[in-house]
Amino acid sequence: MRQMRFKLYVYISILCLTGCASNHQKLLYNKKPAFYSYIIGNIENGHINLEHESDAYSTPASCQKVITALLAYKMLGSNYFYETKLYAKKKNRRVQDLIIHFSGDPTLKSEDLITLLQPVKGRSILGNIILDASFFRTNPHSPNIMTGDVGTSYGQPVSSMIIDQNLIIVTAEPKEFGKIHIKNDSGYFIDSAVTTTTSPSSIKLAWSGQHIMVKGGMNFKDSPLEFKLSPREIDNYILYKVKVAMKALNIRGKVKITHNRAQLSEDFSLINNVSSKPLEHIIPPALKKSDNLVFDSLYLTIANSQNPDGIEEWSQGNNIMKGLIQKYFDVNVENAVLVDGSGLSRYNRIQARKLLQILKRGHSMKEFVNALPAPREANSTLEKRDILSKSIRAKTGNMSGISCLCGYNMGPYPKAFVIMVNSFSAPQQEIISVMDRFISYHLR
Repeated sequence: MRQMRFKLYVYISILCLTGCASNHQKLLYNKKPAFYSYIIGNIENGHINLEHESDAYSTPASCQKVITALLAYKMLGSNYFYETKLYAKKKNRRVQDLIIHFSGDPTLKSEDLITLLQPVKGRSILGNIILDASFFRTNPHSPNIMTGDVGTSYGQPVSSMIIDQNLIIVTAEPKEFGKIHIKNDSGYFIDSAVTTTTSPSSIKLAWSGQHIMVKGGMNFKDSPLEFKLSPREIDNYILYKVKVAMKALNIRGKVKITHNRAQLSEDFSLINNVSSKPLEHIIPPALKKSDNLVFDSLYLTIANSQNPDGIEEWSQGNNIMKGLIQKYFDVNVENAVLVDGSGLSRYNRIQARKLLQILKRGHSMKEFVNALPAPREANSTLEKRDILSKSIRAKTGNMSGISCLCGYNMGPYPKAFVIMVNSFSAPQQEIISVMDRFISYHLR
């Protein structure tokens, strides 16, 4: 009799456990209809606490950045830094030609360029000032992103040549009632149709050919407003930035860009270089604000390091990244799709279970865990996610119809979790609230 009661207890327990995921799914779906894929697991013993559709392939959005960050730490190392180098060819002590070799440094600023060019301050360059853009051979805009992402503040061109985050700053300032002064820091023509108004300011920017169109109304009492967008074509943007630096240093010469390293002769000498901060200082702020440019530059840097001739297509990085995941984390993701480092592409696909396994193996890398945003942390993507427990460290991933969250609960019994929600209708804040309450409940 006692044995029968025990068997009945076990049977009921199994039914309850197997029904949990289904019940949670129904609850989530009723809160906000969508496709839900999630998994929560103990880091130390490998026990899976809760899961639903965790073997389905979903779009991770910016949660893909955790994979890029982990591989960057593992393969490049936390001390890795980018170098931008200045080479010169001299004859009779006169500079014949210069080469600026760009390395895809996403943190390079105009001030750094001025520092780099100091050795030739006040000089006339007899030949050419060559901007070497050959390190990345891929198209600056991945063909895997939406066309509407090109030219936005979050979809910058990812080239070997990066200056000031490849962003154009547009400023609108009311001078007097009826007049608005619009300017930008990158030399583009602006077609302005902005009028003054007593209503709240509402200004929109768009590209029209090579011109920036600015429309809307600006309250004449407002302080200057700043807007950002990225160039749709990178070469003219970089040429302008370099010429501004040359003017500041009174350097004269003809500037041209080459994308073919074979066109560069070898009789040049290194005369200066500027280095970025190491990755241990670049990755944490990039994770916290979800910086697409940093992680796409890392993706191309990692992929190119594995191919002697460099890659020519973004999609070539897919198999390279999957091979490195197998090598460093012993996780087989052969059927996943990883066509960029930022997660901006909607073609990216991964199973929640596989992402959880990668996170579990990454938990021992404290520099990575500490780099993840915390709820209510200022200037992070979790700053306003106050429903989440303070013990959470996680990366967000959001785009239209997609919202994801993955990371760790740093309690006494640490857990890793992944929740990916695809195919829901706006507003996104509703799905974020559902996710945060769900995660908070199950990670108590």
